[in-house]
Amino acid sequence: MYHSKELQRLTITSIFTALAVVFGMMTKFIPGLNLQMPQGGAVFGFSMLPIVLIGILAGPKYGFIGGAMYGLASVLLDGGFYHWASLFSDYVIAFGIIGITGFFRKGIDKPLTFALAVLLAGFLRYLSHSLGGAIIFAEFAPEGMNPWYYSFIIYNLPYMASSTAVTLVLGLLTRPLIKQLATDYKLIDRSKEDTL
Repeated sequence: MYHSKELQRLTITSIFTALAVVFGMMTKFIPGLNLQMPQGGAVFGFSMLPIVLIGILAGPKYGFIGGAMYGLASVLLDGGFYHWASLFSDYVIAFGIIGITGFFRKGIDKPLTFALAVLLAGFLRYLSHSLGGAIIFAEFAPEGMNPWYYSFIIYNLPYMASSTAVTLVLGLLTRPLIKQLATDYKLIDRSKEDTL
């Protein structure tokens, strides 16, 4: 039984990571969705949603793995990165941290728990991008502007707030369908009640 559950979690992680890549590509190429910040950052980045669902359906370990895999795929699709440290702050850690939603497994049943999971994941991703931006991309701050203020408020806050809001709305709208699929295919182990 353990191996079939493990295989199921790996399958969920793979499928939803691929879906996140597709959503990421949609936000790059579909007119209207393709609004981007100058050095990267999708204004309507709903690619977070599949990573959130990996965490909720398969647990935090798989959420982190799926997020990190999506981050690495994004590096390849974006055509590279500016600095080796941004590989971690803007890709691996920023998307991997979304796996924290795995600690909110009851989010599949409770809309408020789901919303808290998305908001926390979005906030932690925002912190990762902003810290990396303030340290690595300080030279892009306008002359005379504090790079920390520029990174945290001017650059990363607008697109991360909109991406998190879009993810939250789409997630709440699709949550009943995901809950039904999770129930039909026994994706959630109901015996584990130690999460929020």
